[in-house]
Amino acid sequence: MPIPCALAWKELPAHRTPLSLRERFRRAMHFEAVDRIPNVEFGYWDETLPVWHTQGLPASVNTELDAYAYFGIERWVCPPINVGVVPPFVDETIEEIGDYAIRRTNDGALVKEVRTGVRTIPHYLEYAVKDRATWAALKQRLDPDDPARFPADWPELLDEYRRCDMLRYVDFGSMLGVPRNWMGFENIAVLAYDDPEMFEDMTETLCRVSCAVLEKLLPQMPFDAAGGWEDICFKNGPIVSPAMFERYVVPRYQRITALLRRHGIDVIMTDCDGNILPIVDQFLAGGINCMFPLEVAGGSDPVAIRQKYGRRVLLHGGVDKMPLIKGGRAIEKELLRLKPVVDEGGFIPHVDHRCPADVTLENYKLYLRLKGEIFNAGDLASHAEHRR
Repeated sequence: MPIPCALAWKELPAHRTPLSLRERFRRAMHFEAVDRIPNVEFGYWDETLPVWHTQGLPASVNTELDAYAYFGIERWVCPPINVGVVPPFVDETIEEIGDYAIRRTNDGALVKEVRTGVRTIPHYLEYAVKDRATWAALKQRLDPDDPARFPADWPELLDEYRRCDMLRYVDFGSMLGVPRNWMGFENIAVLAYDDPEMFEDMTETLCRVSCAVLEKLLPQMPFDAAGGWEDICFKNGPIVSPAMFERYVVPRYQRITALLRRHGIDVIMTDCDGNILPIVDQFLAGGINCMFPLEVAGGSDPVAIRQKYGRRVLLHGGVDKMPLIKGGRAIEKELLRLKPVVDEGGFIPHVDHRCPADVTLENYKLYLRLKGEIFNAGDLASHAEHRR
């Protein structure tokens, strides 16, 4: 029987060579002994680092990668393959009107948004897909065999990725979240009932693209995990019924995850915010076994999910961001709440979405320090001065 993670780092022989980050991740996610769990995070709002500059963060720390290096956060790498539209839509500003800008997004939508201050969800003026005709036009950009799905310098990049000692992640895209962006929340939900053939054609097309790209990529290098992106849930559940999800999405997941497993990848997640509980069974049926990012306030509590599903479900994220805003004892209480589940294994804890700007730099440093101490996450000695 695997040693629980709480004991694992103590039980490894003292003379053993320290585990690499990749070994540590794979062992932790398979409920095996580790010296410490990986210390990964999910990034920051655009406004967060500028706010932290006013609170003492060095001005040289300007990007997410800068912050990861500064705080001692360990990293993923993901090859820049394209499982979406080719050529991609160009994200560009069409017009500026006072405090607002009209912008074409990388999903092909036309939106109106504020130009300054905190970025909020924009007002959508037009979507890329409105009907079967516009879908047929967009579908022309979804040729599975388009050579532009790999960057022109891929041979050189591949050599760099093979030498990289960071966690390796492969992206398999989206079956429903991206079509939601193409059509809008209400439109895609209604489409499942009004035109199920078009709905299925969209999911099938994206599945074929994903499988074609993965068939080319996976034999070229090993990966530690795979994941997609959906964001199809809100606080009350998914935008389509579990029955619709099972009928149209699960069979496509099954083809993708079977391909991944044939190449040795058995930690498979998809990024889905909100309350995923109504469709966890469907995720599992599709071969997706790791839930991410476990947005607690949205209804996806890792403690409740582990209690219901046991070791069938792996967990990634799940630290409620709200206690980080409160600070002090609230942060410690949240981490101690999660500790028994982290100790079981199969759980890499981090903030349950990108860290918002109303988390102070002081609170974030406290969170990282307590995370290291309570979960034995990351290197406690390295970067210690930045966690004080």
